[in-house]
Amino acid sequence: MNLFTSGPSTPVSRRRMALVVCGLAAVLAAAGPGLTSSASAAPTLAGARAQAAAVAAKVAALDAQMAREDEALDQAQTRLAALNARLSASRTALAAAQATVAAKRRVVKEAAVAAYIQGGQTGNIVQLMQGSQAQAGLAQSYLSSVADAQQGAIDSFHAALLAYQQQQARLAQQEAAAQAQVDQVRSARNASAAAAAAEHAQLAAVNGQVASLVSQIQQQQAAATAARIQSSLSSRVGGRASRGGSFGPGGSLPPPTGPAASVAVQWAQREVGKPYVYGASGPDSFDCSGLTMYVWAQAGVSLPHSAAGQWDDTTRVPVSDLQPGDLVFYYTPVDHVGIYVGGGEMIIADHTGTDVRYASIYRDGLDGGGRVG
Repeated sequence: MNLFTSGPSTPVSRRRMALVVCGLAAVLAAAGPGLTSSASAAPTLAGARAQAAAVAAKVAALDAQMAREDEALDQAQTRLAALNARLSASRTALAAAQATVAAKRRVVKEAAVAAYIQGGQTGNIVQLMQGSQAQAGLAQSYLSSVADAQQGAIDSFHAALLAYQQQQARLAQQEAAAQAQVDQVRSARNASAAAAAAEHAQLAAVNGQVASLVSQIQQQQAAATAARIQSSLSSRVGGRASRGGSFGPGGSLPPPTGPAASVAVQWAQREVGKPYVYGASGPDSFDCSGLTMYVWAQAGVSLPHSAAGQWDDTTRVPVSDLQPGDLVFYYTPVDHVGIYVGGGEMIIADHTGTDVRYASIYRDGLDGGGRVG
């Protein structure tokens, strides 16, 4: 994987997963009469092609759905962030309201104490009331002032308490709205993940069926071709069988182009089964260019951690002339790479959710080969 391209969790990786199925269908179509010449295999292969096309369409639809849900998630997160900011302001206001209530409660208590103390001096006030008219008026004014102060404190306390309760209610509503947003986003993402898992499982099953059929037919053709070549060689030497080893299903791989290539291939074989991790370059996990860089490093050759960079640092080789150890590149511009091991197969770290594995080089986006050194 080119480190400057999209990661495995982006829509680019889902596009590639769809292209895997499309690539299998393309292999079948490109093979033409050669793959469909067997009368017994043709109906099964035709059915597999139709099924592959149907699953590819489902994967494309899922890709579009995931893109829409990704955008919906982005928007929901934006709304949630704004709501959280308002919640923070509401909590600040609530704290202020609580402080106001506490202050008013202290005022009421002080007024009650004052009323109690003043109530203990009733005799003096009564004497004032029984005195001259001027003294009685003064006493009445004093009592009215005390009552007004107490009532004002009580009214202020009630107003603050009401404001606090209203603020608390608004905060509860906002918290409920925030939780609803979170639940909605979580539900959508869970549904999307379930749909993706189901489609990917079906995709894997169909890929396996189609690949198995293609492999069977290719093996039959390879065996037939090897038999014709062997027969031709035998006739040319007066009926003696050629002593050169033939390559086909079950035969030995062709030799690498040199000692360094042999070391790189051997190391690649050792890494089979290790997980794909974006940006990883071993020894426990790899992305595509990380794998090819790592195995060639074991052979003493330095390559950049970039599919495009490895394309630039290697010599172009036609696909028909690939040898074990050569690199196989995909897409334009180049952003995917594997190491060829012979027999039309490579070892590759494909994408998230897969391990380093053997795979056919014949897939959609095949761009060409590169020879190291």
